[in-house]
Amino acid sequence: MKKLPKITALILTLSLACGCSEVFPNSNASGKDTSAYTLPPDPVSSEAPSDTESEETEQPDISAPETLQPDTSAEETSAPETDGTSAEESSAPASNSDINSYRAIGDNGILVAGMDNHYRGIMFYGGTYGYCDQYMTDVKAFQSALPEVTVYSMVIPTSVDFYNPTEYKGYTELQKDKIDYIESGLKSTGVTNVSVYDTLSKHTSEEIYSRTDHHWMPLGAYYAAQVFCKTAGVKVPDIKNYRKETCGGYVGSMYYYSSDEHLNNDPETYAVYYSPNEDKLKTTYYDRYYSNGYYSNLFLCDNASYYYLSFLGSDDLIAHIKTNAKTGRNLVVIKESYGNGLIPFFTESFDNIYVLDLRYCEVNAIKFCKQVDATDLLFANCAYTVAGGNCDYFSYIRNI
Repeated sequence: MKKLPKITALILTLSLACGCSEVFPNSNASGKDTSAYTLPPDPVSSEAPSDTESEETEQPDISAPETLQPDTSAEETSAPETDGTSAEESSAPASNSDINSYRAIGDNGILVAGMDNHYRGIMFYGGTYGYCDQYMTDVKAFQSALPEVTVYSMVIPTSVDFYNPTEYKGYTELQKDKIDYIESGLKSTGVTNVSVYDTLSKHTSEEIYSRTDHHWMPLGAYYAAQVFCKTAGVKVPDIKNYRKETCGGYVGSMYYYSSDEHLNNDPETYAVYYSPNEDKLKTTYYDRYYSNGYYSNLFLCDNASYYYLSFLGSDDLIAHIKTNAKTGRNLVVIKESYGNGLIPFFTESFDNIYVLDLRYCEVNAIKFCKQVDATDLLFANCAYTVAGGNCDYFSYIRNI
């Protein structure tokens, strides 16, 4: 059996601004919890909060993750044999059977696996229940401080739970375990769970997650947005009413992390869905202090390297989208980059949508919700964030 290569935690300077500060799993081959660390921050730097340490864990270092040598001694979790082809090798065009049998672990512990006649990059998952408890404490604190606001928690799974090959199950934790733990812990607390895991699991044959990037696709965000809107009792988006544009040649972060040329040579098509009321939207962007606002568009980017920033443009800004919905409802979304894809599907359901990225926001989020007369507050973050080091930002933005 071949051993899993050392997971080197390199500091990568990405040419694409893809919101890459989600928690990178610090998992060993047995799949047991170990301390989580983070991917490099986005191109716009942000200091981690310094005074929000939990009792259980130290403030994570988001600038220089440690190098991890996974434990590969367990028989049931040893890496499967491969055909000996390295990620760096190139050859004649592969047949479908060659593609679908391809398995290789590239740089930074990224698995590249062939399936459905394409290559997919997969990031293994790791996190701690201690961080999950911390997340629940912070979300409940928001709810207690904002009794007139309906507070929602949406924990978004990433692709690993749905696409990880069977022979690599031992290399990752199951995100659903952490998600179920959080949703169970938030029951009867006044916080409303938005459960999207099962819905997404029914659509895995569709392009709901990027093959070459660590984010979901807009179609996946659409299905999750439907669940939220039903839960919130507002108009549910119908994708048939959205203008769809497709952009070819997209290669995202999984290639840059893994250095596997199979991903680089197998770009994907990125579909953007434009809101039916696109021409009625007034979007204002502010700096992280909610100052220096300027008008722009909700849909911004047409560069193949930046397709995930097609909406909102940059994670380090606070955005305000004023719509023509006339519902009497104002929504604040606290998110990291996974939340970006949801926003276009809310524009027919709320009069005002305010978007704050917890990693860059420098305003007190509780005071902010009061200032903008929020009726609804949605926490929309991926499973890495709520179970890893970025979780500390939730406490930071409610206490700053």
